[in-house]
Amino acid sequence: MNPFALARLRAWMENQGFERFFVQQPENFSWLTGGGDNTVVAFRPVAAWLEVTPETVRLHASKIEAGRLLDEETPGLEVLRYPWYSPPTPQGQSDLEHDLTTLRLVLSPAEQERYRALGREAAMALGESLRFADPGWSEYDLAGAISEELLSKGIQPLVLLVAGEERLFRYRHPIPTRRPLGRLFMGVICGRRHGLFANVSRLRSFGHLEARSLNEQICQVEAAALEASQPGATLGEVLEQIRSAYQRIGRAEEFENHHQGGLTGYRSREVLARPGNPTKLEVGMALAWNPSLPGAKVEDTFLITEHGLENLTQDPQWPMMQVAGRLRPMVLEG
Repeated sequence: MNPFALARLRAWMENQGFERFFVQQPENFSWLTGGGDNTVVAFRPVAAWLEVTPETVRLHASKIEAGRLLDEETPGLEVLRYPWYSPPTPQGQSDLEHDLTTLRLVLSPAEQERYRALGREAAMALGESLRFADPGWSEYDLAGAISEELLSKGIQPLVLLVAGEERLFRYRHPIPTRRPLGRLFMGVICGRRHGLFANVSRLRSFGHLEARSLNEQICQVEAAALEASQPGATLGEVLEQIRSAYQRIGRAEEFENHHQGGLTGYRSREVLARPGNPTKLEVGMALAWNPSLPGAKVEDTFLITEHGLENLTQDPQWPMMQVAGRLRPMVLEG
């Protein structure tokens, strides 16, 4: 179990007047158990849930899943088994009616260490796949290579986008197709391990004439986001700095064409930054901004620390450049 999370949940339950609370959502199950997984089908539907009281935590699981969950996900918990053909409905308050997002946002030191390991390995897996890719590959080929690298490290690619030269300038959420990669292509992942998500985007060019210029422009937009991401700032305030940065590079219209990211953690977007969003940034929260242009995108996962932003998804083998005092990814050439 995650004692940090359990203490926060129980304090919240006491404040709400709840003597019993059922945790079903995969993000909350992982948060509470310190990285456990209550799913079989990717992310949803769930195969088990937790019953939390001020003194106890019990696992409710089908007879199919109970043994594996006790061995691999929730060792030591009391378990109530139910027939696979007759799952009961939790009797009481649950996270299906009550949103626990705000309780999850500040990560404990142990969670932060898990995140560092995940971020590093996810970025290197994506980078290795793009370094190995060939312009003659299809988008499916690259998606398969990325998946293989991630899964070999125990990382689930719950979001996996790939765009070749033909589609990169048209779509912001390019689900892989049979189209060829061509001279410029992008891989995007939201990779999950032990409940946490690492969000990373990378591009590779084989002599595409616009690639470098577009990357430099979008990194200027991201620089404004990162500079504004200080403890005490709201997501809405950071978003206004992003909007202004698009205006400064002469691409104001692109603010409207894709969301810009926000807080991450136990979901790829724990809180999506929208205009006026009052959520205040705090030390211990994780961010993933993803400003984009047709043909360009930049994204890494950052932890807010007392000493500034820490890049959790930096790949030491990926080419970097200095942007506003930070190392940011270039488009890999050739």
